[in-house]
Amino acid sequence: MNQNQIESNKIINMMRQHIRTYIEQPNVVFGDMPICPFSAKAHQGNKVNYIVYDFQLSESLDIDSGLLDVIKEFSGNESSEVLIVIHPDKQALSLEEMVKFMQGLNKIIDSFGLIAFSGHPLDEFNIKGVFTRRDPYISFTVQDRNTLESFSKKLKNTVYYDNWTLENLNSLQFSNSL
Repeated sequence: MNQNQIESNKIINMMRQHIRTYIEQPNVVFGDMPICPFSAKAHQGNKVNYIVYDFQLSESLDIDSGLLDVIKEFSGNESSEVLIVIHPDKQALSLEEMVKFMQGLNKIIDSFGLIAFSGHPLDEFNIKGVFTRRDPYISFTVQDRNTLESFSKKLKNTVYYDNWTLENLNSLQFSNSL
């Protein structure tokens, strides 16, 4: 195993640990449900793909064709439900740059029926002080839009969204389905 692969494995393991110990744990703010109630099941079913990729924001918001190839491959793989792309440099993009990157990426992948949302070490988005998008690395998660909307509709009939403000709900790219 080369040094890059060893480093990538460390980064992926750190993200998995964060997800396992924070994202998948019950939280009173979400009615004693995890921040992402569907994450543990996807992990147990080996439905989550992780990749460490040095993505960048270009002035024209063009997305690296290699990254798009990774996303297209994920899109065509029926055995995967989630793609998590992790940047190896925690400081490669500011939060503002990551927001721009995500806007450009979502414009492109929308035609594939996919949606992406970001994680960033400095993301201030929170529900009653629980920072749901503050990951140890700059990252983004890609999922099938219809699947994500279906999951969100299932949560609508629970206490999961009880502590979300209107501003929190409006920040979701699929909030019109709630």
